[in-house]
Amino acid sequence: MQQKFPLFQSHLDLAHHYWMILLKNGDWAVDATCGGGQDTLRLAKILEKAGGGGLIGLDIQEEAILRTQELLQRNLGSEIFKKIYIYKQSHVNFPELCTTVPIKLIVYNLGYLPKGNKQLTTQAKTTLESVEKALELLSPGGVMSLTCYPGHPEGAVEEKALLEMAKELPSSHWNVCYHSFPNRDAGPSLILIQKNSNRQIKKDGNLWQFNGTETKFLKTFLCFRGS
Repeated sequence: MQQKFPLFQSHLDLAHHYWMILLKNGDWAVDATCGGGQDTLRLAKILEKAGGGGLIGLDIQEEAILRTQELLQRNLGSEIFKKIYIYKQSHVNFPELCTTVPIKLIVYNLGYLPKGNKQLTTQAKTTLESVEKALELLSPGGVMSLTCYPGHPEGAVEEKALLEMAKELPSSHWNVCYHSFPNRDAGPSLILIQKNSNRQIKKDGNLWQFNGTETKFLKTFLCFRGS
């Protein structure tokens, strides 16, 4: 099928482009919402092409885990499986492995499982809790990639909450970018958050004390929202 637009077709095209630029040999990535496994597969192929690395996948639904594992088995060689770890769990808490390896990229593809129960969707409250912890996991220069779907009610709440949080991140510590499609009614969007590459940056005061892992502002933000 010929592409209508040669540069990008969707928010996912943009996300994948950024992932390819970012990930290098030896990097680790986390797919925090495996879903049908398409993003997990894309990350695995990017890492394989880069020369190798590690991949961690999470999803709370058994159906999503099974679909992801089946897709990976059909499309990847046996060697790459040595560093792919799939967990059936909520992304509110990350596996211990995430704290022992350098995480360069954390991916969220929010919403509901494709071809699954549309009533089972990611929630703004738990997504914010997960993002708070994910920011602490990122290595210097690492990126969080969040695709949002404001076309359904919870997706709109989720995108708004994430943008509110992202706008308050200090620009000296975080670089934030937001892609949307203004000529598409409630179209999907992409939020990118990159961690400052300098671990030594610190800011005095009660709001922030940054040493590469602490994000006290987010804890204050989440408490303010009633989390």
